[in-house]
Amino acid sequence: MKLSILIPMYNAESFIERCLASLMNQNISKQDYEVLVFNDGSNDTSKNKVEEFIKTHDNVFLYSHKNEGVISTRNKLLKLAKGAYIYFMDADDYIAYNSLSDVLKFATQNEIDIMGFNTLVTKKAALFNLNETFQEMELPKIISGDQFLKENINLRIEIWWYLVRKDFLHKHKLAFSEGDYDGDVVFTLRLFLYAKKVAYSPVVIYRYFQSPESTMRSENKVYKRKIVLYFMALINDLNNLIKALDGFPIKHKKDIADNFKFRRDAFTFFTIIKMIKADFSIKTIEEKLFELEKIGAYPIDSFVREEYKSFKYKLLTYALNHKTLLFILAKLHKIYAKLG
Repeated sequence: MKLSILIPMYNAESFIERCLASLMNQNISKQDYEVLVFNDGSNDTSKNKVEEFIKTHDNVFLYSHKNEGVISTRNKLLKLAKGAYIYFMDADDYIAYNSLSDVLKFATQNEIDIMGFNTLVTKKAALFNLNETFQEMELPKIISGDQFLKENINLRIEIWWYLVRKDFLHKHKLAFSEGDYDGDVVFTLRLFLYAKKVAYSPVVIYRYFQSPESTMRSENKVYKRKIVLYFMALINDLNNLIKALDGFPIKHKKDIADNFKFRRDAFTFFTIIKMIKADFSIKTIEEKLFELEKIGAYPIDSFVREEYKSFKYKLLTYALNHKTLLFILAKLHKIYAKLG
């Protein structure tokens, strides 16, 4: 078995059939890959739709448990996977037809630990064709994970950007850590800290579908507040990883630490913005800032670099770093929201 595609599923009745259909339209022998769907206690018709799909596709398998969250579900999928490479997808996304074979072949032939490729963010539901194939592009260079982290400050951290060699995961006992968010940020960064062989191709395989139903894009204030808690947990875990860097046998530690601090502070910046937009009380914002101060993630000091060098971001960072100005912004937003 060459590849296991792993899909945690929760209430994805509107999308799961398209996701699975895109995976069946791949130029890989059905004996060489499996698709494992793990139903995380859905209360819609998702499970029924996968059961119907399985009747005509013998390399698709369905598992279920009560709702335990995406981290537990991903870890169970990892244990079930039989493929030499694993690939995580979200149930509401899809991939281009006949897109995985070449990247899988390159990864297998070169024993790549992490094989990356590109993603298209789209609101369109049927972009199944590749504009350029892997073979039409220059072959990827193979470098170490620490070198990749040094060279790519804006490294994508969502797990669905990468195929990962299963033996590599087992060797380093890598799995998702339990927490208050979905865990792929720190999981992905840890992969690169251990990887000896990394390759990346700009071939655009994944379709990140921007559904209006997504919690991450919801205008509902309850969801917005949940997202703030998600990012607070993420910032804390990322900060712990920065502290743990000295224990990794890697090169470029200072550069990698600086890049990680940039990512942490970017999350801090946008988390504070989300607090304001979610109409958190001044007291609650103060409490969250105190939590960030305790771990060294506030005031923000490593954010204004790369694409955030503009006057707008410099001005906003200055305002967010001065609590009096920050609280004025929060109050003004509340007044504006009421007038609107």
